[in-house]
Amino acid sequence: MYRFNPLMRKVLITTDEVIFHAPTKHTLDPRMIQNSIIVAEERLISPALGYDLYQELLTQKNTLITSGNVSAQQTLLNTSMPPNAEAITLVAGDLVNALETLATDNKELWKEHLWKLTAECVMLLAYPEGFVQFGSEGTVHNQPASGPMNTAGMVTPELRSIKWVMDKKMMDRIDPLREAMHLYLCKKKAADAAKFPLYTKACDCNADGIAYKRKSDVILGLYDDEETQSCDCL
Repeated sequence: MYRFNPLMRKVLITTDEVIFHAPTKHTLDPRMIQNSIIVAEERLISPALGYDLYQELLTQKNTLITSGNVSAQQTLLNTSMPPNAEAITLVAGDLVNALETLATDNKELWKEHLWKLTAECVMLLAYPEGFVQFGSEGTVHNQPASGPMNTAGMVTPELRSIKWVMDKKMMDRIDPLREAMHLYLCKKKAADAAKFPLYTKACDCNADGIAYKRKSDVILGLYDDEETQSCDCL
């Protein structure tokens, strides 16, 4: 899956890959989630992988377009894009993101665990912007609340609903996926010491792939230190 990366910096996932693996409508406007990718990766994915492995994956999955490779990359991009997709003309300095350029072990990691985990993290960080947005009118709900003059169609959920969904996503989806990836990497390293040498997190904790229990509300506590996690973070 070759995709143009419009963010002007290397990232692991593209909007098409988020929509493919996230519990959302396939008709979702990619711009709704695009600006949450960098934040999600820096906040959740980079710490889960460790800095060095994250940087290796970024380097492998993104190709900088130069005068020497622009023609070949343009062909690969055009062939990979879905029918009726908007045509993109690559120029030197652009970035193309592709899972095909990952090394064998990293490609398996991406398909088995990291793709799904990253997509879920991006959607989690996109939720607040899906609830309210800042525009020329100030901070507004994306949909008007229902009332006597508006009794049909979609409405913006209450804040408590958003908080509940974010808590459930973090505890019941993202945490188990993250622990499952940790177990996967530890098993691979134990079977072959040459595999994933840049993954340096301790492999003697949370070994059953079950997420630890959280004590705080996800909106208030998402950016706090996770003191209940016993793994070393390098």
